[in-house]
Amino acid sequence: MEYKKMREYTHEEFVDLVTSLSEEELLDLSANYGGYPVLFRMALDERLSHIPFIQTGSSVIVVNDKNEILLQQRSDNGRWGLPGGCQDLGERLRTTAVRELYEETGIKVEEDELILIDTLSGEERKRTYPNGDVCYNNSSLYMVKLEPSRLTIKMDNESLKLEFFNINNLPESMHDGDMVEEYIKFINRKEV
Repeated sequence: MEYKKMREYTHEEFVDLVTSLSEEELLDLSANYGGYPVLFRMALDERLSHIPFIQTGSSVIVVNDKNEILLQQRSDNGRWGLPGGCQDLGERLRTTAVRELYEETGIKVEEDELILIDTLSGEERKRTYPNGDVCYNNSSLYMVKLEPSRLTIKMDNESLKLEFFNINNLPESMHDGDMVEEYIKFINRKEV
């Protein structure tokens, strides 16, 4: 089925579309619109956007041969963060990490290459998105160290820039600062 861009639908048209689809078609639609949690939030009456949601997802810290980490400057708020996003229905969190990394950077990895750092949750994972949605994100944080030959990067529409940064010289405007802090704690524990 062909879909219009999300912002081209009125709220009523979008709700009508969502209510007419089967579960399989809803999953296909969600793949076009940022994942199932985003689809669900978009279908709600905008008067309900202030109700906080819990979202589950994954992010990946890509480390290059200089021990720098890859950050993306997000197109929705201009802040720097990690490649990652929402889990789709029935999807494993490692699968989410692999899929989101590829979608946002063009970097392909296998699930077994990912090292789990931690799962982050709580008040520090609360985000208010540009459309007003308030979400508490439960995020599995992974890392993968890659050779330069595997770091062919391509941006998608969610990124203004993709750049590697030394962890001692990160941008001031961070979207995922708590995740980078967890990564730093993790690598410091490994060096002991």
